[in-house]
Amino acid sequence: MIGPDTDDLTARPWEYPGRAPATSGLLLGGSFLPLTPPPDGDWGAARVPGVGTLDQAFLLAGGPPIAQRTLVLAVGSNASPAVMRRKFAVLGVDAVVPFVSARVEGLTIGHSAHVSRTGFVAATGFREPGAVTDTFASWLDAEQLACLDATEPNYTPLDLPAAELPVHLHGGRVAGSVRVYDSHWGALGPPGFGARLLAAQDVLYAWLASECEPWRALVAPEPDVRATMRRLAGDTALLAAVRDAWAEQGWAHATGLAPR
Repeated sequence: MIGPDTDDLTARPWEYPGRAPATSGLLLGGSFLPLTPPPDGDWGAARVPGVGTLDQAFLLAGGPPIAQRTLVLAVGSNASPAVMRRKFAVLGVDAVVPFVSARVEGLTIGHSAHVSRTGFVAATGFREPGAVTDTFASWLDAEQLACLDATEPNYTPLDLPAAELPVHLHGGRVAGSVRVYDSHWGALGPPGFGARLLAAQDVLYAWLASECEPWRALVAPEPDVRATMRRLAGDTALLAAVRDAWAEQGWAHATGLAPR
């Protein structure tokens, strides 16, 4: 069961990106049910314990089958069933959502070069030749996509074919295409060294306090990371100043995700 207080990143931004599932499954109400990959790669026929197939679960919830849905790659908190459930609940959108483990070629996950309005430094993907990244992907319907877009004002949704971004789903199938959210602000990293890999917020905040001069100058970080996060969350002018300083002083790197 997924409790109502699980992965509440507004109340506890230091927990970003929340908890991803251990394996593929279906978010259904307050439960997360296991999914077994179908042998022929047809995920609509994947079995859901006590329900039937995945497409039948969608039908029972009044939603369309997988063939009419968009596959969305998670690069941050969208891999957390509890976070996705909370996002959809705010707008009253159905939260029957599959999470399928996925292995992505040529992409690494780092931090977006901005601080969210709740105080965490969110994730973004960026291209890295030869990289292999494990994450999750979800098939969403049009209403769910519109809701997710509304929760991602700092990102551009990109629909990339397999030739641009190969995504191997649990069981071996290569997705024909996938939607990925690309940060407007680029990926965070030191000037001349490229983007930094995704880290826990306390680790990232400590690194910024030690290594990032614009961060030290603007934020005046405290030993208590949580106190610094709370202070940032309440100061939109400071958030904008940090974002702009990172862009101006070489801490924001192109993600390379836009179609070439």
